[in-house]
Amino acid sequence: MAVIDRDAFDGAIVQQELEGVCGLTPTQTQLSLIAQATNGFVVMHGSDVGREMFDDAEISQIFVIFAETVNDFSTADASTLRTAVSAALAGMWTPCSGEMPCPFDQAAHGRTRMIFHVHVPGWGFEPARIKFKGKDPSGSFCGLDWLTLNGENCKPYSFQLQTKPVEEPETYEFALFIKSSQDAGDQATGIIIDPALELTPP
Repeated sequence: MAVIDRDAFDGAIVQQELEGVCGLTPTQTQLSLIAQATNGFVVMHGSDVGREMFDDAEISQIFVIFAETVNDFSTADASTLRTAVSAALAGMWTPCSGEMPCPFDQAAHGRTRMIFHVHVPGWGFEPARIKFKGKDPSGSFCGLDWLTLNGENCKPYSFQLQTKPVEEPETYEFALFIKSSQDAGDQATGIIIDPALELTPP
């Protein structure tokens, strides 16, 4: 039996291959908005495809509308919350279509600025934020950093990562590292979620 690499499960240790400077300007921005319904996670994906690239003000507005909607539907199940968020953000972004096996799964092309944002009370991303499994990600991803909007750092609720151009479609399994608070005192739990990202040529 293979020895498990403890560092791979440590949310305090960043996968350094992801931190390199990209040197390429992204051609689109894709948002992944994470919330929790009464019966599971709700993850909404949208982008600026077919419109002008998002600026800080537009991303901030999407975050605010998302938070207000999640708060208004705090007792809703996943289907109801998804419907409410879709209606609230209609016209503000281009929804990403397609059914994925896991709600956290994504599809993107090279030169995409990917932004992950969580809105669950008491939750935030751990310092690692994201790690890729089984493949060296340095040839396809770069620029891992906490998101900054209007000069304000969004740590620990939002981070960004950029994709690089690829010649052939590739699928990368990854883990998101989220620290969730518990009701009993100051306890916290690290949640590792394992989806996949399909990367296609730009």
